Amino acid sequence: MTTCGTVMKSLLLLVVVVALTGQGSAADEKFSKCCTKVSREEITETIVDYMVQLRNKHCVNAIIFQTESGGLYCSKYDEPWVMKKVRQLKGTKRAALASPRSLLKLITSSSSPPPLE
Repeated sequence: MTTCGTVMKSLLLLVVVVALTGQGSAADEKFSKCCTKVSREEITETIVDYMVQLRNKHCVNAIIFQTESGGLYCSKYDEPWVMKKVRQLKGTKRAALASPRSLLKLITSSSSPPPLE
């Protein structure tokens, strides 16, 4: 019975240590998820989305591109290729939202057809 109590105490201690360690690393990840430096190089992977990051504490002004593979790249916001890509992505989003066909596809893919009587 003593061994069982010791094992339980050890497991409980392990759970507490893992929980505390997890909280610390989550805070570190949250802090490191902004661009602290940017690249001027053009991205060769297929870019599917972007977001604008404004300067804030340790973060710098940047455009963060997301690639098809899920990668995130910090790019210098005023590079000509970056501005061109942002305009292209905006146009693609605008066209997708304005297209009745895409709206119909969205509606029909998320709901089942009405029953036949």
